[in-house]
Amino acid sequence: MATRFLKSTILDLPPSCIQFVPSHPEYFIVGTYYLEVSQREEASLESRRNGSLILFQLLQNELELVQTLLVPFAVLGLHFSSTTPGRFAVAASTGGVHFYSFHRDGHAFMLDEFTITVAPSSDILVLSLKWSSESSSMAITMSNGDVAILDTESLQVKYSVPQAHSLEVWTAAWSLMPGSSALYTGGDDSVLCCHHLDNLQSPSDFVRDSKIHGAGVTAILPIWADKNYTEIILTGSYEEHIRVVQITLGKKKADVLLEQRLGGGVWQLKQLRCPQHSETEDDKVCFWVLASCMHAGCRVLKITWSVRGDGKWTADIVGKFEEHGSMNYASDAQPCRDLRDMKDITFVSTSFYDNKLCVWTLEDT
Repeated sequence: MATRFLKSTILDLPPSCIQFVPSHPEYFIVGTYYLEVSQREEASLESRRNGSLILFQLLQNELELVQTLLVPFAVLGLHFSSTTPGRFAVAASTGGVHFYSFHRDGHAFMLDEFTITVAPSSDILVLSLKWSSESSSMAITMSNGDVAILDTESLQVKYSVPQAHSLEVWTAAWSLMPGSSALYTGGDDSVLCCHHLDNLQSPSDFVRDSKIHGAGVTAILPIWADKNYTEIILTGSYEEHIRVVQITLGKKKADVLLEQRLGGGVWQLKQLRCPQHSETEDDKVCFWVLASCMHAGCRVLKITWSVRGDGKWTADIVGKFEEHGSMNYASDAQPCRDLRDMKDITFVSTSFYDNKLCVWTLEDT
């Protein structure tokens, strides 16, 4: 398939993250990150990070800027709660998690609710956060290598994993295993970890693999799990590959089932809702994924598993969007209530250094 460019706009600040509002899919929010460097003295530079949250409406492919909130920190990530409609959390460069709410009452707007400090000091960046879909827990990763689990009801840190990685922890993802409290993390140290939070004191409960990836692990996406505690995850890294990785509970080593180069550092992976008829094809299971590939732009992927027979995994690049002039860190797909074909999906992607936001779709070649 080919990609069809629809429109673009230039933002005031570099975009770092994006998500559509699950309860009102005609709206999406962009987080931005700006590093301001000023000359303090003759030989001294002083830097300060700031950013914004920008609310857009995307209706029938028409784009409208609705609201901008300037914030005194850089925004590194945002994620909506799956249990409290409209509530979302923001990862801040000042060591905290900021909670906001989206409202649609006559007009759409965002409200600042409260802030929780999770890092030991304000110069530590919260790099990512991920709400659990089954509980009030939120996974938080930081620039000093720490990982924390915040209970968003009691607003207390339930678990802390100091120095889970030796360098920045770029990403985290909750396991899909039934009844599991496992959490995957990936860091700039090229390590993929699986932490079993029921027993953080037992080293045997950890998967810690430093041999799979040749550079920093930047994206983790669990896509399948069974009751026998086997899970399939996709990973992305700076060295331009996605991998299909099998994790088995009780086995310290992860197994790589597929590697494929995408042409750019894989910063983000998002699973797409796909048409029902394309989920299974002749004893095959298909997973559709949107990949943000830094300098290479966006990729729409079809990951296929031959359930019977040889159990082979394949990855096909269905579409490439390469209209961006700099690093593509953030992309999302507009949720579609009546999805009949992949061409019904509208995508929004961004590029960092040129502050560009693009709207596009797939079409037949």
